[in-house]
Amino acid sequence: MTSRDLEIIDGAVVGSWIGPRLGGKFGAVTRQVPKDFEAYARVFHPAFDRQRHPVRWAQVAKVCGTMPHREMQWHAILGLRSVSELRGSYYPNDGSGVKWIGSDALVGTMNIKTLDALCEIIANRSDDATHCFFGLCTIEGWLDSFSTETMPPLLELPYDRTHIVLTGPLSAVDQIVDDLIAVASNQIVLVGKHNQDPSGQPDSAQPLQRKAPNLIWPADKSWFVATDVDFDSTLVGGSIALIDAVVEASSLEAWHVRPTDSLADDADKVNVVNNS
Repeated sequence: MTSRDLEIIDGAVVGSWIGPRLGGKFGAVTRQVPKDFEAYARVFHPAFDRQRHPVRWAQVAKVCGTMPHREMQWHAILGLRSVSELRGSYYPNDGSGVKWIGSDALVGTMNIKTLDALCEIIANRSDDATHCFFGLCTIEGWLDSFSTETMPPLLELPYDRTHIVLTGPLSAVDQIVDDLIAVASNQIVLVGKHNQDPSGQPDSAQPLQRKAPNLIWPADKSWFVATDVDFDSTLVGGSIALIDAVVEASSLEAWHVRPTDSLADDADKVNVVNNS
């Protein structure tokens, strides 16, 4: 199965504008999304209930008696003092003190339903969604899935964030999967390493696992999407109209954020647990 819509390109060239526009304290919006966009949004990665249904942070906060707000932190809305107390999953009488039953929000990646909903909103409000770039952070092991013999220069951003960059239409985001294998032409062959039959062909009985890229932006640089490996939310920069659409979408849980707002562990000053 070959993707004719995605190519690996010189990330250092197409992404050269990003690094100079990043800055701020750890966790800051503009440490992940370039400065000078008209507006920014924080898209919360959903948690999951015991049946693996996605659950919004605001719903969890209601159960836990905490307050949802734009800088809320997952551990804080659960009523925990720090991220070190997170357990992954919570059950009745498990000793955690958490009133909610389910699993933690995803860190470092959007779930596919959230990714698709966000990309649909962007596509409907973008002047050109046919020429976009996708960054795959090497911290997540993407280099192991590509042939290094034909790898173009990578996009190296501040704070040790290095990315393989692909190009193609925004609609090709659904062609990014685990265990990509690159061929000499830099065309991407979507074959999972563990999804092959003895002939080396894809095993149609085992569907490939889609994965969200860490960065997405268009050639005209009119918007930018960033999902850092350290955080449980995705940040979007763009026009006021685009960000309003993201925040108002019923398919997403998103809040307007300011450039200096933070996703760091200590950012939640509302849901503070007394340490005494």
